[in-house]
Amino acid sequence: MSTETYDELTAVPVPTAAFLHDHVIQAHFSIIDHGRNVKRTISKSISLDSLTATPSEEVIDVVNTAYSASGKLKAILREAGDEKEKKRLVEIWNNDSILLACKDVSDVHGIFYADAFFDSLCFSDSEKYITYVAEKKKPTEKNSFEKFKYSQPFGEGLVGKYTPVLFLFDWQTDRLVSLDYDAPVWFGQALFGPSSDDKIFATGYETASDERLLGIKSCYNRPTGIWELIIAHDEKNTTDADSLKCHVSKLTASHLSCRSPRVVSSNGESTLLWVSQPTGGAHGATSALHSLDITSSVDTVWEPAEGDFPGLYLLDSGLPRTPYVHWGEGDYIVTPTNWGSRFTIVLISLYDGTVKELTPVVDEKLMSWSAIMATKENKLVCVRSSLTNPFELVLGDLGASGSVSWNVVHKAVLSEQLQSRLNSLTVKIVSIPNRFPTETILIQDKAALQDHKILPCISIPHGGPHGANVVSFSAPVCFLALEGYTVSLPNYTGSTGYGEKYIRALIGQCGQLDVGDCIESVRHLVKIGAAKEGRGNLLLAGGSHGGFLLGHLIGQYPEVFTSAVFRNPVISAGEISTSDIQDWYFSEFGLDYPLSSLPLGYTGPSTASKVAIPPRIVTPEVYSKLYHASPIAHIHKVTASVLLLIGDSDQRVAPTQGINYYHALKALRTNSPDDIEMLIFPGEGHPLEGVEASKVVWLRTAKWFNGEAV
Repeated sequence: MSTETYDELTAVPVPTAAFLHDHVIQAHFSIIDHGRNVKRTISKSISLDSLTATPSEEVIDVVNTAYSASGKLKAILREAGDEKEKKRLVEIWNNDSILLACKDVSDVHGIFYADAFFDSLCFSDSEKYITYVAEKKKPTEKNSFEKFKYSQPFGEGLVGKYTPVLFLFDWQTDRLVSLDYDAPVWFGQALFGPSSDDKIFATGYETASDERLLGIKSCYNRPTGIWELIIAHDEKNTTDADSLKCHVSKLTASHLSCRSPRVVSSNGESTLLWVSQPTGGAHGATSALHSLDITSSVDTVWEPAEGDFPGLYLLDSGLPRTPYVHWGEGDYIVTPTNWGSRFTIVLISLYDGTVKELTPVVDEKLMSWSAIMATKENKLVCVRSSLTNPFELVLGDLGASGSVSWNVVHKAVLSEQLQSRLNSLTVKIVSIPNRFPTETILIQDKAALQDHKILPCISIPHGGPHGANVVSFSAPVCFLALEGYTVSLPNYTGSTGYGEKYIRALIGQCGQLDVGDCIESVRHLVKIGAAKEGRGNLLLAGGSHGGFLLGHLIGQYPEVFTSAVFRNPVISAGEISTSDIQDWYFSEFGLDYPLSSLPLGYTGPSTASKVAIPPRIVTPEVYSKLYHASPIAHIHKVTASVLLLIGDSDQRVAPTQGINYYHALKALRTNSPDDIEMLIFPGEGHPLEGVEASKVVWLRTAKWFNGEAV
């Protein structure tokens, strides 16, 4: 096994942000430094005239960056120093790298928020103000009741974030104020209204009816809405106040979960756009695109015809921060969306909502377009990759005649040996007969195919369940393929990118329909000669709901699979007490868990509030249904070797689920206890994405499948 191969694959720079200026792209990349066991951020300036890049510079202590609309100003949120002497600074720079303002906000609030859900760093149109979100300062006085008041976190992936506060900074007068309002809601994804310093649009996050704050990462069915905040003019000029009163009003209905507000302006007119999904039910339903009058510009697609647009499926951040482009005679927005087993870029008309795919599959490379980093007029900066081609930064130019041209402006530099090894792999998408829309991404070794050699096959179902495996570059998947395995990445019924009909088909059928699709994927690969039966030939890996599927597959089909590697798996769906998404265990299994948010037009505590909903409790009847739908019901039939990889700080799936599974298997496997192993990762959450943790996870996975003991 080559540790060097893993290190080089995972050290490929990943584009994280880009800013498009007249002749230059300023790009940020995340890289993994295995020597220091950290993730680093580097910056490059790429000339559009010569397509040459400046040497990489490490970005130190910067939490977030935003440019003004003119490109003349840059705002930076910076955290410097160690935890005991942490300094938080808000900086304004001009494009000559001159520092215009610097404010120390260390004593004003806690950590800055720069995640996809709350990131609000932006300039007003006048470029006089910026807004951002940070954690409310915690009380420090001794014996304070407020210090111990119950505050709920926002769940998995948002550690340390309990009470977000929206701040307004007038950098010319050095005045920083928090925005105060009368509504039970937290704001994020904020941006200024057009030609205004006093109007802000934002996504509002609410609790469920029992005041439970459900986890929001990868969950788009939460009580959320689009809100308008108007700063009170009579308080704007009060120089000694540390907060400003805002009048708030909700713009969206309670049955829709809305997020990602964006303002686009053209020909003197401005439109507010956002995306929505039904409140409650599937965590990842098809999105609809709305405009300010709350009519859908792009509606949910129920069952697309073959090859047709399947609907919008966006990531946590929603629409690109600057989605507007002008092309020919029309005005459009552009966005990446999950379309089957890849991400593609679609162009959506602001006139009639028609959708055009800009990046169809044109060759065998199966490129996936995972992000739009920046747009300006008729240009856009995108990220694309495939399972054999690491991430590239690409500039798109929308021609006046309706054409589009793409130019690679940055690509990763790999060693000749690694590039040659990646070129030795072939990738294709295989449809599973009689199980539409089920398909699997198949990664195989070309030489083995030429020699008619069938390699051991690792099937890796995705989590969610409303997520998708896509053909984007994945260092762990490539690593396993280069270690001498065929890798299968199935998309079962319920996966995103195929239409709303197939999202909802899985509701109430978890543990049956998805399991059936996965076993039929394996059987089809055996039938076409891509895999074979027998000990050591059919293997499984997966996390979260993917781990749920693994538990079912080795329990329901013990004669088929030799070995399985679980990452923070759902093993017993009735055990939900510490999960940040307790509704998942009800709604995905066909049990009622109604959610709603504050009504359209809500302006404060004097207006109507939410409808009262009885609490959802795991009764004996509910537990019985969830138990029988869970892998734990099949544990007595498991014969495969099992490796469990558990993060002890997982807020999404209780670590005790995997730990209890380990002990139960040990009790049952008295004759071969070495076939069961578990690694615990202190401080790691659901994704197991720390540099050291991730490396151990995948190196141990490869060793486990090779039959190597610790």
